Amino acid sequence: MRRLSLLPFGRSLAPVAILALAALLVSAPVVLAGEIVDHPEKLKFKELKYQPPKPDDYRHTLKCGAAAYLAENPEVPTFDLKILVRTGSIYEPLETAGLADMTGYLMRNGGVEGMTAKELDERLAYLAGEISVKIDDDKGTVSLFCLSKDIDKGLELLKKVLRSPVFDAEALDRYRTDLLSEMEQRNASTSAIEKREWQFLTYGDHPCTTPHRRTERSVNSITREDMIAFHKKYFFPQNFVFAVSGDFKTADILAKLDGMLSGWPDQELSLPAISDQIPDPQPGVYMIKKEEVNQSRIRVGHVGVKRDIPDEYALVVMNDILGGRSFTSRIKRRVRSDEGLAYSTGSTFERRVLYPGTFEAWLQTKHATGAFGARLIVDEIKRIRSEKCEADIVDNSKASFISNLVNPFSSKNRIVNTLAEDDYTGRPDDYWQSYAKNMEAVTPDDVLAAAQKYLHPDKLVFLVVGDPEAVQKGSDKHDERFSDFGEITILPLRDPMTLEMK
Repeated sequence: MRRLSLLPFGRSLAPVAILALAALLVSAPVVLAGEIVDHPEKLKFKELKYQPPKPDDYRHTLKCGAAAYLAENPEVPTFDLKILVRTGSIYEPLETAGLADMTGYLMRNGGVEGMTAKELDERLAYLAGEISVKIDDDKGTVSLFCLSKDIDKGLELLKKVLRSPVFDAEALDRYRTDLLSEMEQRNASTSAIEKREWQFLTYGDHPCTTPHRRTERSVNSITREDMIAFHKKYFFPQNFVFAVSGDFKTADILAKLDGMLSGWPDQELSLPAISDQIPDPQPGVYMIKKEEVNQSRIRVGHVGVKRDIPDEYALVVMNDILGGRSFTSRIKRRVRSDEGLAYSTGSTFERRVLYPGTFEAWLQTKHATGAFGARLIVDEIKRIRSEKCEADIVDNSKASFISNLVNPFSSKNRIVNTLAEDDYTGRPDDYWQSYAKNMEAVTPDDVLAAAQKYLHPDKLVFLVVGDPEAVQKGSDKHDERFSDFGEITILPLRDPMTLEMK
């Protein structure tokens, strides 16, 4: 049975809305009689002094050595458990691309020792519970939800999924058929084409592109024995990080988790090496012909940086001003508000843990105005590198990040999940305690220095998915052409099953 999930982590809307309203009333400014202001700008609020939770207050070490972050929450009669597993499709061999995804799916849907997949579904439905397993590019996630009165039964089923999946051959064949059918449609969406080709352009043959390289041959080559080996290699207690919240007593859950994991042999984890050295791609314009679309998807950028660099705070403020979340960011204001070229536009500085992310700016617009929109983006990239941002603009950006500091900790469930994620990715324990201070210290000079250090107009790669002929023709109203940005390379659309250029 699936839960109706209106908010993150499946929380219902009404209780959250009531709590939010109560918090708003409590935090409203105190206005004494005769002191009612005549304009909202004159309202005075108490200074926000929020201290994020400390990991040590929630962290426990299980007998097997795994970290477990627990938060009691007697206000809800439920039990939420998530396990992060150090694995991912980034570690799978290229010749069996798709193995990690198939392993995760079949762990949950391929039967377990003593139960068929249908029997497992029926048992969970009877308990109004849910178990899911998903393996992404750099992480596996196993989740259990059930009522607190059914914790023992839920953990018993979870243990079977974790430890004794049978990877039923018929279920494997059915899922393989479904995957191949989905792959046939990989070129139906311009957004999917853009995402895939951007990875290939910026990262080349780096292992991070393996999740995008599954082919008919690689999927057909995956055997039940491959999944058994993949499961055995990565799924063992010392490779888990737990996040648990709900109506329970901490001592009881620690004992139950130890019991669930007891007797599971220890082993060494050997992860394939992932290089953090990414060669810069050849700058220029790369166009992919997608017929029967009236707009082009355009992405501009270059290889960026890893997470947790010393300039992290200045970098995120810089990108926020350039093209971040706010509708007042420069790219959104120029491209969307001033020129009306695109509904969706902006920029991001993606920061990965294992390898550098990318800097990306994007828009989707009519073929004829694509070059003009790209010029606006490039102009803003150059401007933020050459002109110091106004102090009030920097202060407003910093304030928005600091005011959102509460978001990762807005519920007991989010607290333990945030702390478990940080444990998994190796963030220092004091990261959130020092976040506001580090963000507040960012100055306009720091923003300018970050822009000059991390934005490289001379290394820009332009990816255009649309009609190359119409895109290059441009618009009578604007002089810009994509040839202004470098050599144009027309790339044929790949075959969806082989990924070979047609």
